[in-house]
Amino acid sequence: MAIVRTTQASDLPGEINQVYMRGILSAARKVLPFFNGTRPGTLEKKKGSATVMWRRIENLTAVTTALGEGSPGGTIAFGNGRTTVRPTYTNITKTVAKYANGINLTEEIDLFNIESDSMALMETLGANAGESLNMVAQVEFELASNVRYASGVANESAVVGEMLTGDIKWAVNKLQRNSAVKMFPQATGNTNVGTSTVRTSFFGITHPDVELDIRAITGFVGVEQYGGYTETFTGEFGAVGGVRWASSEIAPVTTGAGTTSTSNVFRGTSVDTNDIYTSYVYGKDAVGTVGLGVAFGTDVKVMGEDKDKAIEIIYHKPGSSGIADPFNEVGAVSWKAWHATKILNTNWITKIVTLAKEP
Repeated sequence: MAIVRTTQASDLPGEINQVYMRGILSAARKVLPFFNGTRPGTLEKKKGSATVMWRRIENLTAVTTALGEGSPGGTIAFGNGRTTVRPTYTNITKTVAKYANGINLTEEIDLFNIESDSMALMETLGANAGESLNMVAQVEFELASNVRYASGVANESAVVGEMLTGDIKWAVNKLQRNSAVKMFPQATGNTNVGTSTVRTSFFGITHPDVELDIRAITGFVGVEQYGGYTETFTGEFGAVGGVRWASSEIAPVTTGAGTTSTSNVFRGTSVDTNDIYTSYVYGKDAVGTVGLGVAFGTDVKVMGEDKDKAIEIIYHKPGSSGIADPFNEVGAVSWKAWHATKILNTNWITKIVTLAKEP
């Protein structure tokens, strides 16, 4: 007869004397793109402050007046009469907050289950940490003030269309007019091997449902057409209109938002309650992210892979709790991270709000 232990909400559930066949099955892993191209920062643990500051030096005014001749024969003024300017600084601050999650263990986990179980739990928590912090970052992205509703309608309740060329053009033009820094340089293709040129591009994040609509836009270049001439990143599926796109399951979807359409061709519960999707297009350094101790990465990851060093994974074996655990039965595995995300330049990030067609 199997011995079943009583579990609490945070305990690892299940019978304690089950036998694993050959290890642990892989869990699903999501694409985590919301740190890509952000300005990383670092806070030292002993600096006495929970606030991080990014400093931006603003561009100087263009000089259009030529210098006059100096006066070597006369009295020499300080700087030979030349004037200089003082640069303007913009300081942006954000309070760093602590995020954490954990699982309780008992000695039965080590006695009756394979040794790799605790390692698998640590990997699962690492994946949870990456997803959690990316979702915290996404909340900050949602504060972007430059918003395009599909086909240029006035507000979310009027959105009745999918992502189209004009929506991407609007976002790219908005960034270019404000001199946003491109994320990727131009990549030149080769007709001899069937690859395509990709122009200098901003970065875009969208949902997999919207990915299908973007792929249908005229001029779309799939990532498989890049060839080997440019580096790609996790989740990238192609480029169009000056944006290289990645899709992620954690991109926001408002289910049954109450928008209306003339036909039941969009995703949602019915023609009257279509789902609303938000996509982001932004330039380099438009957003800042920071961890306490070590800066967060600036690339796209799959949850559970290459955990960022700013995420601390903690493992307390049974028997390490002192008098609180007199029989050496209780342990824990957890993660902890200090994190903040902040929009650093509102003119360098845009949102596009659309529907998504049924495939």
